[in-house]
Amino acid sequence: MSPTVSVVVVTYGRPESVRACLEHLERLDTPPLEVVVVDSTPADTTRRLVREEFPDVRLLHSTLGRGTTPESRQMGFAVTRGDVVAFVDDDAYAAPDWLDELIAPYADPDVVAVGGRADNGIPGEEHEGLDRIGRLLPDGRLTGSFAADPGRVVEVDHLLGANMSFRRSALDAIGGIRGNYPGTCLCEESDISLRLRATGGRLLYTPRAVVRHMAAPYGIGGKRFDRRYLYYARRNHLVMLVRNFGWRDPIVRRYARTTVRDQRDYLRTTARRLGPTKSDGTRRSLRKRVTAPVVLTRAVAELVGLAAGVPAAVRATRQDRAEGLATP
Repeated sequence: MSPTVSVVVVTYGRPESVRACLEHLERLDTPPLEVVVVDSTPADTTRRLVREEFPDVRLLHSTLGRGTTPESRQMGFAVTRGDVVAFVDDDAYAAPDWLDELIAPYADPDVVAVGGRADNGIPGEEHEGLDRIGRLLPDGRLTGSFAADPGRVVEVDHLLGANMSFRRSALDAIGGIRGNYPGTCLCEESDISLRLRATGGRLLYTPRAVVRHMAAPYGIGGKRFDRRYLYYARRNHLVMLVRNFGWRDPIVRRYARTTVRDQRDYLRTTARRLGPTKSDGTRRSLRKRVTAPVVLTRAVAELVGLAAGVPAAVRATRQDRAEGLATP
């Protein structure tokens, strides 16, 4: 007998994306037990749309606002009833057989989580990174390659938040979903995966469970968002590693060293752009040369984010211990 499945969609400020996402869920070959939408937008636009057009969908409103994706996931998970809880992003549109393919690997009782493929519409992406899908590297970095299609189910270390699912009993056993991954919320889904992996459960990636990932725009964009993204990428990543492995684990130190070493790329780029000529021999404008050091602000954002991750990790680990959510 197949497990029952609850589907949770977390959203902020994307009513049109939510409409398309729910329309695709309505067209699934096998309908889920229930669909839950958690909206953290202050305005009522998305919630009004769901109430009027999708009356069978359970709607929750989070008052926590922007940058609280894991908290919204936990809110949705807490009210679901399915044996398996699946998460799709509001801009991820499921194929008709998505749910059937996603739950098939749960026939193995050792499987605690299953993720699927994200089709980003980029030519050739299905062939990229076939040997590095969802890996945790020795230096603490995470690989993605969740658009790759290896033609078979593969075991992984972490999953893509836009298309992932968990066995309810396994997620309950670790205390649910931890928060404290603010800003762009990077690494929040990887934290769930690494905690489950620490229990000895198997995490699988099945390329047959496909969503079309439209990558809807964030509420903010441009250069400021670019630097903000880099800041939270390093901050949240360090927090995730410390929460899952502890300060003394070599993987934390290796990640910090790798982050510092990576900044040399920005220095090389700046030095190259300061030169009077381009690689093709044409002259570089004075304006381009004068503004070349702006690239270094990206390095600053990453290093400041790494430094900010230290006190953030201290606070997060203390809170985890107090709430009984510390990784074993």
